[in-house]
Amino acid sequence: MQAVRYLAPLAVVAIAYWAAARLSLNLALVHGQVTPIWPPTGIALVTFLTLGRRMWPAIALAAFAVNLPLGPSPLGAGLIACGNTLAPLVSTELLRRAGFHRQLDRMRDATELVVLAALIGMTISATVGSAVLILSGTVPMGSFAPTWAVWWAGDAMGVLLVAPMLLTLIPPRLGLRRLGWLASAELTLLLVGIGAVTYFLFENEYRLEYLVLPLIAVAAWRFRLAGAAPAALIASVIAAFAAVNGVGAFASETLLEKMVTLQAFNISLSLASFLLSSFVDARQQRGEMERLYESARLAIATKTDAIDVAAHELGPPVAVLTSYLAILSDGKLGPPPAKWRSILNVMSDKAWQVDRLINELVDAARIEGKAQPAMPAYLDLREAVRNAVRRARPRVELSGAQITTTLGLEPVPVDADERQIGRILDNLINNSLTYTVRSPRLKVDALIKGRRGVVHVVDNGVGMSESERALVFQPFQRTKDPAFDSIPGAGLGLYASRRLAEVNRGTLTLERSQPGVGTSFALDLPLAEAKGTKPLN
Repeated sequence: MQAVRYLAPLAVVAIAYWAAARLSLNLALVHGQVTPIWPPTGIALVTFLTLGRRMWPAIALAAFAVNLPLGPSPLGAGLIACGNTLAPLVSTELLRRAGFHRQLDRMRDATELVVLAALIGMTISATVGSAVLILSGTVPMGSFAPTWAVWWAGDAMGVLLVAPMLLTLIPPRLGLRRLGWLASAELTLLLVGIGAVTYFLFENEYRLEYLVLPLIAVAAWRFRLAGAAPAALIASVIAAFAAVNGVGAFASETLLEKMVTLQAFNISLSLASFLLSSFVDARQQRGEMERLYESARLAIATKTDAIDVAAHELGPPVAVLTSYLAILSDGKLGPPPAKWRSILNVMSDKAWQVDRLINELVDAARIEGKAQPAMPAYLDLREAVRNAVRRARPRVELSGAQITTTLGLEPVPVDADERQIGRILDNLINNSLTYTVRSPRLKVDALIKGRRGVVHVVDNGVGMSESERALVFQPFQRTKDPAFDSIPGAGLGLYASRRLAEVNRGTLTLERSQPGVGTSFALDLPLAEAKGTKPLN
């Protein structure tokens, strides 16, 4: 069964290649086998782009079958077949390395097809084929240049005129199959008109053949590649017949002059067809992206509003609960009974976690929704650290943790939003107290480095693997360790913290993290120039 699935496409490709080659030989200008348009190169290129390099035996065998009756010898036919196979293979590899899209939906795809596949790749088959004809004596040595030019131009035109049309018939484009009956009828009439106009222009000597280009442009604009590719191919075939029969503009031209005239016309057709259709595709995609962006922006704004409303309703009750628990824990209403203290610490910890989760969601939503910038004011980072440690005291007592602070005698002044900086420090300290399998030991310092104020938070927690370190600041990223599955949180803390640091013109970085050893984060902010407020840009 596997062999049938492989051999069936081989047979179909080989037959299509051979049939197209036999038909195109009717347009031969040199030795009955060198034509100004060689459609098999377009068939081979599309085959390799869609079915892969494993299809090379079909191309090689079909090319050998075509050239054997024409070639100077079986060996010569085999060498020509090798060149005919190698050229589209090399072109396919060049396109893949360049990131070519088969849909031809970008201007760069059209440019890559022209330069890499047609102009560069087809030099291989032209060079091999012309050399074989020269060395075998079939073509005189002095005719190498015109023979090579005709061969190369024919292969290049096969790529430029046939490959785009075939690509329109391959999913996901489907080309003509997506057109309704009315549009199909319109396209059919347009193609017939282009054929009639081209035939008329090449049957007279007025050299008006380029008047067909506006019709090609109409086909590209109206139907994009599904209309432009067949229109260009029809016009090119009619022009080639005129060159072979020596009528109209080709009546008094030499072989070289015919090739210059014909290939200049063919190049103009290909550029007017799929370059313009690629431009229209890109323009349409840009419009769709703009509509999607606007829809996403409205959705984010709606989500932000909804989260703000929820936070407005949930925030005050949680704040009241947290405040009363703090009053009870601090003993301001009298020392609590000893057996209450552990319960109060648990309740304070859980209330603090709920408040933190609400704030994380609000911060993440507002960051996505492009909320107003921070409201900076003079802030001593030492005081921000003291406040963060004080807020974490219930958790510290509950877990038996130790927090060591290193705060110098001199202020560490920055212009920043105190609430946002406090949120960053709360997240860092909370993570250090949470993700550990032993008694947490934290070191927090605030110091001046150059023109920056820096806070370090160092712990002895579980640490992170290399893959976790790479994603640590991505939203909704949490540790994969099953021991922490029950830990509440949305995985937004570090993401929101980094964005808040950036809003305050600072950075939050992961300095080091080693599994089983611990983690170190650094928050650095520009020093304040003078005591007071200073708006951020």
